[in-house]
Amino acid sequence: MNKVICLMGPTSIGKTALSISLCEQFNIEIVSVDSVMIYKEFNIGSAKPCSLTLKKYPHSMIDIIEPWETYSVAFFYRDLLRNLDDIHKRGKIPLLVGGSMMYFKTFLLGGLSKMDEVSSQIRRKVNQMFEENGLEYLYKFLKKVDEESAKKVHHNDKYRIIRLVEIYFSNNKKKPSKIFNKCLENVQYYDTLNISIIPNDRSLLHLRIEQRLEKMLKEGFLDEVSSIKDRYPNKDLPALRTIGYKEVNSYLEDIIDIESMKSQILASTRQLAKRQITWLRHLDATTVFTLLDNDNILRRVDSFLHKN
Repeated sequence: MNKVICLMGPTSIGKTALSISLCEQFNIEIVSVDSVMIYKEFNIGSAKPCSLTLKKYPHSMIDIIEPWETYSVAFFYRDLLRNLDDIHKRGKIPLLVGGSMMYFKTFLLGGLSKMDEVSSQIRRKVNQMFEENGLEYLYKFLKKVDEESAKKVHHNDKYRIIRLVEIYFSNNKKKPSKIFNKCLENVQYYDTLNISIIPNDRSLLHLRIEQRLEKMLKEGFLDEVSSIKDRYPNKDLPALRTIGYKEVNSYLEDIIDIESMKSQILASTRQLAKRQITWLRHLDATTVFTLLDNDNILRRVDSFLHKN
């Protein structure tokens, strides 16, 4: 089963720098998991790596659509699978890096996030099965009730094993592979290493957020937004509604002053980081590290890449 590494964390935590460090030491290739970096021309406000960095360390899933185009989670999953396949064919290991948690959720569930939600009662039941008997038992249970689904999931993939067992109980014990056969035909499963970077000092993260905004403004964030607006005056640009771009646009439209623009960007970014951290804390099957754990992360990646 092909390997994939996921490097997840809140905005401004330093994921790009860490991913480049990993590229320098291992045979991996970066895949961006960011809902704004996919857009061409939206560079500074998305903290997109500079052209020199992208040339030296190629990133998939960056600059893939025009500023006026819409892009769904389904499109992301389709394009991601194509890129992962290409990277594996080149003999490299994909490193998924970003903070768009909905995109990560779709990948980690193997497309199963599109399926109906299960009841809290069934969720508790499956979780109790796991807590009392362990993951090996749950995988054997899945294999017993639906061998076809079990073949498509790694025996250590807690996230998907639990999901499939939940689906089984949610549909009167019908096999997930039969109920969702069409969906499962398009699902690709991988041996994944999930790494979450969560700060142990929230004030340090807030300082990084402030520093990154100041850096963006010095690099010409306002001019970038102004130029985009001038080039596409009559088009609806989805990325202009994202954090940072939305507030700068309001400033350029004389709706708010520059200090209000800054304070609103910082407040929205801190709220985003809080949501991202909350999601990561509830994510199963992930190894959590702090900001200063780079050496431990390197050792964990090395161990993962060299295991059979």
